[in-house]
Amino acid sequence: MPRLTRDATTWLLYAQIAAYGYFVFGFGPLVPLLRDEQHTSRFVASLHGTAFSVAMLLCAPLFPPLVARFGRGRTLWGAMGGVAVGSLCLALAHGTAQTLGATLVTAFFGCLTLTAIWPSLSDHHGAAGPAAISEANAAMSGMGLLAPLVIGASVNADLGWRPGIALTAVLVGAVFLLGRLLRAPLPSASAPADAPSGPADAEARAPGGRSPRLFLAALGVIVAVAGVEVCLTQWQSDYLREHAGVSAAGATAAGSALVVGIFVGRLFGARFTLRFPAPTVLLGSLGVSAVGFALFWASTNPAIAVTGLVVCGLGMALQFPLAIVLVLATATNGVDAASSRMGYASGTAFGVAPMLLAAVSDRVNPGVGYLLIPLLLALAAVLTAAIRRAEPPATETATETATKTTTKTLTKPAAKPGSTPEPATGPTPELQS
Repeated sequence: MPRLTRDATTWLLYAQIAAYGYFVFGFGPLVPLLRDEQHTSRFVASLHGTAFSVAMLLCAPLFPPLVARFGRGRTLWGAMGGVAVGSLCLALAHGTAQTLGATLVTAFFGCLTLTAIWPSLSDHHGAAGPAAISEANAAMSGMGLLAPLVIGASVNADLGWRPGIALTAVLVGAVFLLGRLLRAPLPSASAPADAPSGPADAEARAPGGRSPRLFLAALGVIVAVAGVEVCLTQWQSDYLREHAGVSAAGATAAGSALVVGIFVGRLFGARFTLRFPAPTVLLGSLGVSAVGFALFWASTNPAIAVTGLVVCGLGMALQFPLAIVLVLATATNGVDAASSRMGYASGTAFGVAPMLLAAVSDRVNPGVGYLLIPLLLALAAVLTAAIRRAEPPATETATETATKTTTKTLTKPAAKPGSTPEPATGPTPELQS
């Protein structure tokens, strides 16, 4: 069993992703405040979320040449500097065009940061890379608990949201100082493109034909769960203000409730994936989110609505990671091609879903607009159930695979005297790796 050893390089990478995580989770509750300040519609305000989508689509083709020209370490530090500059520009911006531009710049450099950190952790820890990446995600979510509270406190103190978001640059500066003190080198060599990095890769390489329809269904799950995440992250505080009568500062601070659920879900939910197939766990998480959303959407009591956000976050915690497992398990042209298409799917969701919710909310009312979220949850459930029925072997857990193999071997009838022995039954080389 691989052992995760956290050295200076590991802690530095964790600190880098945490600094950007502060901006990501602080930005969601910021959108309704920008709408108030700029006197725009929800649709116009949602364009700030679209800037994140555009940044994701721009980052994907530009990252490889940047690494080839400057190396991964310099690219990562340059991206961190871009996050600091972009967040300061956002804090100083006023008009809609200025805040949109600053958001695009910060999100672009943030995407470069994440794209450099994942392979760095994988290269540095080898077989323990997936564990390190999971901890990095938890560190990012943990910082997300702090960001809405800080920005909410800044608004409540009549300082506005700007000091809270400008703190991103301070955190990046602290990470730079940490890097100088630790003098920890960042991994520069990329892992082989086809090297398996965990159970998901092993399952994705399972032999047998894959139906393009199942792969498209898995991409649909990505779009749906990503849409739920961005809609709730970006517009939850607006709905608390409109429907539950929470103050602007209180609604901004309440953004931490969703992150609390996600953080706790990621800490304790992974054990379910060791015992049950990924589609089964994903269906359960979608059900949990549906219950939480119902509490959030229907209640005018702030305490119940915030509790609903926590429950919704518990379900959301595993949805995107398990959707990735489905994409890899149904890949038709290899996991590399599948991963690139997955990026386009999530980028599209981040751009379209919040704009659609905002447009319906402006034209009808927020209550109707927010019904997009249960529709996306239902779409994800239908597609996941279809994948589960059509291809259970590709998404079963490693434990089940081993159990079935052992059972088949133990129950196999003994060969008759003088007969030719049958070949041994066991996992394919791909699954053994």
